[in-house]
Amino acid sequence: MSLCVVGASRIGHGYALRYEKDARGLLAQMAKKQVMVEINLSSNEITTNIRGAEHPLRTYMTAGVPWSLSADDEGVMRIDLTHEYVRAATEQNLTYGELKTSARNGIHYSFVAGLSLWAARPGGAKVAACRQDGQTCESFLNSNTKAAIEAQLEREFVRFEAKAASGGFPN
Repeated sequence: MSLCVVGASRIGHGYALRYEKDARGLLAQMAKKQVMVEINLSSNEITTNIRGAEHPLRTYMTAGVPWSLSADDEGVMRIDLTHEYVRAATEQNLTYGELKTSARNGIHYSFVAGLSLWAARPGGAKVAACRQDGQTCESFLNSNTKAAIEAQLEREFVRFEAKAASGGFPN
């Protein structure tokens, strides 16, 4: 089905790519229009038995489709987002950088109000107002909830990475 027809800006679960008549065309459309796909690894396995290399996560990544790990039904299945990140690292062999991409995309493509911190893609160049720290950036962040959340995530990445580099985590 054409994204132009349905007008999707996000797609949930994303496991059914192999059932599409023109999967390559759909992937190209999704990448061009920046339609984000939510990846629910545990839910996909529980409900459809799709797991490991059968899951199309890497296909989305290779095609340049924005994606983010997601967890649904925490109250029913007792699966949270931390579990999905662990599963992505161990089962899908995602790198730390790829996990960061997921976290950044989760905010960037969310429905949180305001403009993004990023000029184009999450993790790339920042908007002009925030290319340097200062009052201009502070004003921008105060006026854009999404950008403020993204900036906080970046500060948390810096803290985490500094702690990891210094051996600050126990075995």
